Amino acid sequence: MWIPDLSAPSGPIYLAIANAIESDVKSGVLSTGDRLPPQRELAYQLGVTLGTVTRAYAEAERRRLLRGETGRGTFVAPESPAISPLIPSEEDDGRLDLARNFAYPHLNPDLSAGLMRLARTPGVDRLNGFVPSEGLKAHRETGALLFSHYGLTADPAQVALTCGAQHGIQILLQALFRPGDALAVDAYTYPSIIHSAPNLGLRLVPVPGTSTGKAGLDAMDPDALASAARSQAVKGVFLMPNMQNPTTHTMSLDERRALVTVARRHGLRIIEDDPYTPFVSDHPPAFGALAPDLTASIASISKLISPGSRIGFVNVPAPFMPEVRSLIGESTWMASPITAELIAGWVRDGTLDKTVLAKKKENARRYRYAVGRFGEARFIGSDEKVFAWLRLPEDLDSQGLETSLTHQGIAVLAARHFQPEMRRPAPYLRITLGSVAGEGDFRSAIDRVALAIERGETPAMRREPVG
Repeated sequence: MWIPDLSAPSGPIYLAIANAIESDVKSGVLSTGDRLPPQRELAYQLGVTLGTVTRAYAEAERRRLLRGETGRGTFVAPESPAISPLIPSEEDDGRLDLARNFAYPHLNPDLSAGLMRLARTPGVDRLNGFVPSEGLKAHRETGALLFSHYGLTADPAQVALTCGAQHGIQILLQALFRPGDALAVDAYTYPSIIHSAPNLGLRLVPVPGTSTGKAGLDAMDPDALASAARSQAVKGVFLMPNMQNPTTHTMSLDERRALVTVARRHGLRIIEDDPYTPFVSDHPPAFGALAPDLTASIASISKLISPGSRIGFVNVPAPFMPEVRSLIGESTWMASPITAELIAGWVRDGTLDKTVLAKKKENARRYRYAVGRFGEARFIGSDEKVFAWLRLPEDLDSQGLETSLTHQGIAVLAARHFQPEMRRPAPYLRITLGSVAGEGDFRSAIDRVALAIERGETPAMRREPVG
């Protein structure tokens, strides 16, 4: 059994253990795939508390030295993590993209017309300089207007501009939490939070959905969240209430209120990230409206009309604004006031509403086609959801199916990309509806996925029986 050398530790013991892991990985004493001792056993061997070893392993995971696999143990991670399949490449790889969630970029507003309008804006030269890190007042007012599409009445004084929603997530994770804190997430959750939170020293705690016989596709179970707050010292929760990614679930008002009750009882802070909300016609109030003192909300223009602008907004409780302002300044100084003005024009003149409406019409057509191929019981979503959660036959290996489709020129994402814990992938694929521009290409891609599932008896694509 591997035992770290702690003969001359300096500083906290947990850091000494993490440093020993890093040193032994670099020297070759520990190799990729090596299994580390169970935490309780190592704590006994070293004569330290279990909590010390738990913190050490968490720190080593944050440094990307280790990876935990539920039910199997903790292993030395590969030296170079795989590149995320969500990151686009500069060159078109020729694949039909049902994986990345680009919501109909071919229907985005005419950029040249927007830039010409921007050039004619009185006083435009003032935008070519430094502005406050939280953004100009006029642009924060645009953010407040955008938040109204999310069911949230925002005070511009509590709104700040970010360089897109991803930047907003990073800022809020740092503003609301501290390294070592635990953050509750859904059992299936947004891949970015799976990677970004641990990199900031936060520990993710997956919380199952309510048990209704739908394989945990409903809202987070409030009782399970309360249990996590008590037993795992969870400090906050990350939620996507209107179009949960990847399951597409929209929380009812009762589901939201139940989670708010738990958050208040246990003092949990809430991050609400729901970029596709404007596509959903009817939804209950946002968490930022139900619990404004606990909730930091994110809105982004990227998934609606302009990913290239890199403009997002956060709405935070007043006590957190100074730190949010400072974190934006430290990370990037400011979001671009030039593209913020471009976006403000599109929000004010109705271009945002017109574009979203056009995308909703196209989305409804594509959803109906896909439902016709897979059936509504398996193609979980709606005509207002820009992606769907495709339930596979129970014995079909979703990761094997993803690999097989990749070889056929079709990009999809298997359930493992959304599972915070390393475990056997669940039998689901996430299918996006808007990343393929051509209607014919989209239908061809859907047809080929359906055919691959029908041919799923291939042994290489079958999951081994659980013994």
